[in-house]
Amino acid sequence: MPGDHVFISYINEDSDAIDELQGALEAADFIVWRDKDKLWPGDDWQREIRSAIRSGSFVFLACFSSNLAKREKSYQFEELTLAAEEYRTRPPGASWLMTARLDECEIPEFDLGAGRTLGRSIHRADLFGPQKIAQLSRLVVAIQRAIGATPGVAPASVSTVAADAGRAQSDVVERLRGLLRNPSLIMDFDEYMSEMRTPLRVALSNRDEFPLTVTAGTKVDAAYARGWVRRVRNYDDLLAPALVPLKLIAMYGSQAHEQELTQTLRVLAQESTQRDGVDLLTSLHQYPAVVATFATALGAVAKQNYSMLRAATADVLVSTLNGTRVPFILTSGSQSVVGIDQWTALGTLLCLEDDQKPMSDEELDSLLTNGGGRRYTPVSDHLFTVLAPLYRQQFASDADYADAFDRVEVLLDVISEDARAQSDRYYGSHGGYGRYTWRHRHSDKGPEVVMLDEARAQGAGWTPLLAGLFGGDSERAIAALENVADLAGRIRSSRW
Repeated sequence: MPGDHVFISYINEDSDAIDELQGALEAADFIVWRDKDKLWPGDDWQREIRSAIRSGSFVFLACFSSNLAKREKSYQFEELTLAAEEYRTRPPGASWLMTARLDECEIPEFDLGAGRTLGRSIHRADLFGPQKIAQLSRLVVAIQRAIGATPGVAPASVSTVAADAGRAQSDVVERLRGLLRNPSLIMDFDEYMSEMRTPLRVALSNRDEFPLTVTAGTKVDAAYARGWVRRVRNYDDLLAPALVPLKLIAMYGSQAHEQELTQTLRVLAQESTQRDGVDLLTSLHQYPAVVATFATALGAVAKQNYSMLRAATADVLVSTLNGTRVPFILTSGSQSVVGIDQWTALGTLLCLEDDQKPMSDEELDSLLTNGGGRRYTPVSDHLFTVLAPLYRQQFASDADYADAFDRVEVLLDVISEDARAQSDRYYGSHGGYGRYTWRHRHSDKGPEVVMLDEARAQGAGWTPLLAGLFGGDSERAIAALENVADLAGRIRSSRW
């Protein structure tokens, strides 16, 4: 879990209840920040709390009781004013601000903008009465989701195939298990892969279903944004049956299976690399190949099967405009689907739906037209949710899955950076740099720095090198890692 915290706002009369709440949150591995622990005599409390809210808190938890109504003045009102100012800069429906009632009381109606108020629009936990334990458990889950350790609600299509794969004697799993175990069945494996990728390629090339152009005068308004999200959902549904096979091949495949895995990813990647059409839709059309890449990479990293990671990334070459063949991972990534700034509002809507936080058209119009309140890495966040059901059995907890996802994103960025260094004719933009940048924005060491330390310490024996990544060259890997670490640090310092 990243080194961030929960900021608790309360009044002194409720200290005993807050002590109990703090103990419960710390037992759940949260770092708790409260003024009596962090402020020293002579500190400027407004400056310190503003700094905590704006720079260090993942969650601001405002706790209320009937004791507050007995006061005419309270520093808590000032804390809430500062929090409300920050909340207005976040996406509508964001989980950063939460409330808890310690007894039967009214919550102050602070104006949060866009028609939202503290009492009516914010997640609330009632930490009293017979439901106290259940409510506390829900609060812990809500905080975990807010800090990015708990995925949202995955598409039903993906959850269904994941559940089917978990059944004893699953047809999909048993057939593939037999193909992977028996080297003499390599021709059957090749046919299996062809049968899987061909319908995907045909479906993705259907321009009636997945058009790349729009009619003249089309505006990116609330209706268009909802259509954009539906298209992402259609991509997810189309790819869902292929995700379990890609995961298993990445985890258990051997050298004999590399070529067909590479070819499958290459077919998806080349279809995703469309030049004719409007940028908004050609960028979105990269999404299916990005999903397949992430699904495969997670499986490979989960089993440290780095030769399959190489087969799914560095070996997957696509043709560029000038005829050069470069790895797809160099030309695309989670960031490429929505751009750095252009369409992140659309991705934000997608993530809010993942978190089951529907937006009104008024809120959506505000998100589309105003510069603030948009997620920095919405496609990365969505992929984290989509792939979670597939890997539930591979990780002990959501936090472990979140850490593994961070590691995968770092590796993908490093492989892309190395491909950039090896190419003298490709000058495209970066397509990666995902959620690990914000999840670890206050950590002493982000996952990219941890990986860099590993590569330096292990030298030529670093496991990804033994699988042929980075050409087996330790200096190449370290150079790429240094570039990724440098850029991730600059992203964090510029945004937070």
